[in-house]
Amino acid sequence: MTIGPRVAFVDDMEDQIIKLDEAVREMKAGSIFFNATPHLAVFPDAPLDTVKLLFLDLYYQKDFVPEMSANWVEKIIPKNTEYELVVWSKDTDETDKLLPILDQFSLKPKNVERWQKNRYTDVDKLKAKVKEVTGHIPNLEQITQENFFGEILEVEKDGVLVNCNIGLEKPVFQVRKFDRELLSRVDNLKPGRFVKIIIYTKPGARLIDIMEDLEDRSALFKTPDYFKGLEQSAFFKPE
Repeated sequence: MTIGPRVAFVDDMEDQIIKLDEAVREMKAGSIFFNATPHLAVFPDAPLDTVKLLFLDLYYQKDFVPEMSANWVEKIIPKNTEYELVVWSKDTDETDKLLPILDQFSLKPKNVERWQKNRYTDVDKLKAKVKEVTGHIPNLEQITQENFFGEILEVEKDGVLVNCNIGLEKPVFQVRKFDRELLSRVDNLKPGRFVKIIIYTKPGARLIDIMEDLEDRSALFKTPDYFKGLEQSAFFKPE
């Protein structure tokens, strides 16, 4: 089976899917997050045939807009394929307005669950629920996953140098060179642009997915000044 994420999240607030994603990672299913905020949204160029479980927040302007939510699904899920849908929202009662639109788009899910965000305050119960629905994924393989952000340093003919912050709790920088084709989804490829890098690995296969990140991630790449405040100390005084 093609390597890639088996679970996708669509939400306008990434911090609201952290516990969901942790549970998916424990299942080693492989996941991907899409920010639904209009000016930050970056979706794949083509639907992902590996995704079989979709956690979907619902889109509101003043009122619920089912067509927009359906458009997000269309960008992620191939038409006429089996997948499970979890509506992850504070207004799950709007799900009935969404389902007919998905049917019109040939995106009818095999199964639908409605999870109200404000009811899932118990982290352990939430993780158990995620593991339950993740276990429904057919032919689930063990996929390990690395997620980190990068800042483009230099664009060369044979590749792109990226400063990667691979640290989980504190900054750990590593400059890596990627083939230009891996950054084909980055508009206006130039130094200073930020990217999100996901590396999926399973026995005998590896996939590197690089997408543009439209948020300002400059704070992640500030190098600490370890000598700040020591200018008048003995360390700097000439002997």
